[in-house]
Amino acid sequence: MWHGVVVVIRAGTERDAPRLREIAVEAKAHWGYDRGQVEEWALGGDFEAESLRTREVYVAEADGAPVGWASLIPRGEVGWLEDLWIDPPWIGRGVGRLLFEHVAGRARELGASRLEWEAEPNAHGFYERMGATYVRDSEVTEWGRVLDVLGVELG
Repeated sequence: MWHGVVVVIRAGTERDAPRLREIAVEAKAHWGYDRGQVEEWALGGDFEAESLRTREVYVAEADGAPVGWASLIPRGEVGWLEDLWIDPPWIGRGVGRLLFEHVAGRARELGASRLEWEAEPNAHGFYERMGATYVRDSEVTEWGRVLDVLGVELG
């Protein structure tokens, strides 16, 4: 509970797609990326309902309004955290931890022993607090960067 506001995690639906895209744009722009480039990136297929159906999507809601979301791609032994986006006014208020722990728990339920993801450089401190360690370098991203792939044991 945050100042009287209860945050709940629920499964995402296709109806959430526009708001999820908006949260991702606001979060990415919050870290200093060029807004025009971020908005162009967000028009790609990653946030379309069809693409979201390829992952398990979880939405954090405060007073019935989405304030963050995460997605999981089950890959057997290793769950893949594909998305973790928090609306900027909610950054640093525990929503990211709730979503991360929810996805990690779900990956464990599905039989994964590890959770891995490509880490946005601005989120490294958060992921270290979640217990993450460096696994390997990523392939070159759509932003032309190589990111750290981080992971946690789900044991």
